[in-house]
Amino acid sequence: MKKSILAISAIFALAIPASAPAFAYPAGSAPTLGLSTASRLVPGGDVSVVVSRVKKNCSVTLSWDGLGNGGDTATGVVRATGKTAVLSISTPSTAGVYTLTTNEISSACSGGSAVTLTKSITVGKLASVVAKLGTTSAYVSKSPTVKVSGTIKSGSVNVNNASITVVLKRNGSTVQTITSGSTNSSGVFSVNFAGTSYTAGTYTAVVTLDGNATYIEKSVTTAALTLR
Repeated sequence: MKKSILAISAIFALAIPASAPAFAYPAGSAPTLGLSTASRLVPGGDVSVVVSRVKKNCSVTLSWDGLGNGGDTATGVVRATGKTAVLSISTPSTAGVYTLTTNEISSACSGGSAVTLTKSITVGKLASVVAKLGTTSAYVSKSPTVKVSGTIKSGSVNVNNASITVVLKRNGSTVQTITSGSTNSSGVFSVNFAGTSYTAGTYTAVVTLDGNATYIEKSVTTAALTLR
């Protein structure tokens, strides 16, 4: 009977890979930061996070890198499983790409080297900007009117009544900046560069959808326009 028990024990031991940890905090196994929700979130919404492979009773704090006191934080204590409970932290109120970070997890808590965990998270919707620079004449002697026009969409949806900033450049140097532009109810914009005296050169316009509570900031540079 003893031989049978020993044989079964040996088979069971061989069935477990040598590298498999007995629990979630093996020495030399790096801590991880995992999201329980999608990686693209609504501004001001909540993201659920679990930090794993950290020693029991160690404290972990989450924050948004670069926001200081202006961003939400969350703190949890690691359980016997080597994981925190699900931590909920509110995303920033303005759309953009942000870095979620932990405090420095000490070597005593990580089981290896001290480490700070980070995760890049997209907050808000992405948009595409299509823009074209045009003129009433290609000759500066005719005092042309130059304008930039185009559309802004998020997928197939028009980005309506959104603020834009437009910068006109000549040979790479700024000629005029307009911060009062916007799209209409169809996601279309058109901005004239009024009051500008043009000299011969190559012109481009940089159109920027200003970041807001819904859409992430997006910039595009038009094709070049040559005035003679």
